[in-house]
Amino acid sequence: MLDDVNLRKKWYAMSVEEQISNIGGEVNRAINWEKKGNIERSRNFCNKAKELLQLSIEDPKNRHRIGEFFNCICELDDRFFGDNKYNTTDEMLHKYYDAFLSYLEKERGEWKLKKVHRQP
Repeated sequence: MLDDVNLRKKWYAMSVEEQISNIGGEVNRAINWEKKGNIERSRNFCNKAKELLQLSIEDPKNRHRIGEFFNCICELDDRFFGDNKYNTTDEMLHKYYDAFLSYLEKERGEWKLKKVHRQP
């Protein structure tokens, strides 16, 4: 996936808020599949989120966020593949990624706070 030139161009054309919101969608899917008991599918979505975080790390405009993105990868690894030593909760993940989605909605005049990352 990371070698796809078209994906990379499309990803780099997005604002950092759009990138992180898209990553949040993958994290949400990982959480939802874990709740349904499908750990393999959950981990697949987590891996996709980590691949997108890696693309964001490689995006030149995000130089100042590299540490933040590496922390996100470590947190996801710990939460979905490790012992959750950071005690990361679903709520914490939603809160982080939803903040970027909310910012985008406000910027676009869509300030409805639908919280599309959270599905009942």
